[in-house]
Amino acid sequence: MAVILTAQTKENITTMICENCEQNFDGNFCSNCGQNSNVKRVDLKYLINEIPNSIFQINRGFLFTVKELFTRPGYSIREFLNGKRKNHFQPIAFIFFTSTIYVLLNYLIGNDTFMDDFIAGLESSKGTNNTNFNWLSKNTTYMVLALIPFFSLASYLVFFKSRYNYFEHLVLNLYVTGQQMLIYLVFSFINTRDSSLILIPIVLGMLFNIWAYSQFFDNKTILKRIILITLTYLIFIFQILIGMIIIVGILKLMK
Repeated sequence: MAVILTAQTKENITTMICENCEQNFDGNFCSNCGQNSNVKRVDLKYLINEIPNSIFQINRGFLFTVKELFTRPGYSIREFLNGKRKNHFQPIAFIFFTSTIYVLLNYLIGNDTFMDDFIAGLESSKGTNNTNFNWLSKNTTYMVLALIPFFSLASYLVFFKSRYNYFEHLVLNLYVTGQQMLIYLVFSFINTRDSSLILIPIVLGMLFNIWAYSQFFDNKTILKRIILITLTYLIFIFQILIGMIIIVGILKLMK
């Protein structure tokens, strides 16, 4: 069903139950929290319509979303998908905002991002200084955003028995990745880039992902969740390897 609001009719008066605050109301907006009565399921059209607001508006809800994602990530994202959206920062705006803050802070303090280190490692292993690698290094945000749809595809394929469509998986991973950017941000002040400490934010980011998925798919046993999350990562890594092979092949043809 597209609209996630319950209608009740009594004596020719139609009232609705707000999915955000669960209060009865009539009209186009909830009289208690102000959420629009037309709350639809997340799909491609929803995400496309959200893009202008995500880019040109910084609406309230950022701190609320950060708090929710740090304390109950999976539950919070599931509530957003089920209709409790009034207080949440929109997912596309969230990933743009957090990844931009991460990149800007690293630039201001003179550190490379973790993506920069990864790309520098590729250059070193290949013994090249390719301009394409340099472009990727300077556009970390685009790299992060480009990988999210692939991880979402992996999670969608693995958790295909869940009731969530691909675009809802995309929202799940937009929020998770955005929060991971904030985790990486805390470790941006580590100046020794070859230190073993560089692995800490990466491990914490993965653990956060596992925690969020465990809450989001809490209708499954713990063992099954661990297996499915591991399988999601394996499929994602497989996609990346295939993509890298294709990119390397294209770069060789361009020489």
